Amino acid sequence: MSAAAPVVAQARLLSARYRAVMIGDWPTLLLLLGQAPLIGWLCAVVWASVERDTPSLWFVLCLSAIWFGCINACREIVKERAILERERFFGLSLPAYVASKLSVLSVPGLAQVVLLLGAVEWQLALRGNLALQLLALWGASLCGTALGLAVSALSRHQERAVGAVPLLLLPQILFSEVAIPRDRFGPAVDAGEEIMPAKWAFQIFKELAALEPDWVQVAVAFGVQGLMTAGLAALTVALLVRRQEV
Repeated sequence: MSAAAPVVAQARLLSARYRAVMIGDWPTLLLLLGQAPLIGWLCAVVWASVERDTPSLWFVLCLSAIWFGCINACREIVKERAILERERFFGLSLPAYVASKLSVLSVPGLAQVVLLLGAVEWQLALRGNLALQLLALWGASLCGTALGLAVSALSRHQERAVGAVPLLLLPQILFSEVAIPRDRFGPAVDAGEEIMPAKWAFQIFKELAALEPDWVQVAVAFGVQGLMTAGLAALTVALLVRRQEV
């Protein structure tokens, strides 16, 4: 692979290769996709007792979307470390490499949130615009994917990367109004919540369920999701660069 090849061209080539590998490992792909309707069905069973959606359900959906992204991506760089180091000698662009991972993983991520939301909607009529709710969950999944890639870039073993995923999800719960009422937030909790991807997806769900949604807040939340995904992708590139220099 030529060092002079444009980053976009490399990203396309790497995406095509990664897509073929993913399709070839179809049992793993089906296993990942199968999580979504199962979790959605379990949510529907639990919330059927109250016969309506609640803020806690919205939060669980957002957290599930982040889980999907993290677990999909957390092994995808560390398992290719030997290949990555070899191809760097032939001009592999790290931004193109990370972009290919993120773009290909975004497709099963979208399928997962469609299955998740569909399974819940089948039993419970969620309040709010369904298309925007789906987009919010996909944004959360993309944040989770970028977070999983950063963990994968930092890890030396696949088992450690997978083991780190629950540790990434726990702060999403602790730094949220699901854990403690918002009026009890201290400065540390208030600041911590701002950097949690679950907060922004949850914010969108809350606004969409309101009688008069604040569309500015909805737009801001979507924008923050995009910035978080881009920032975590840039962090992944920086971690790979640093690893190459060590």
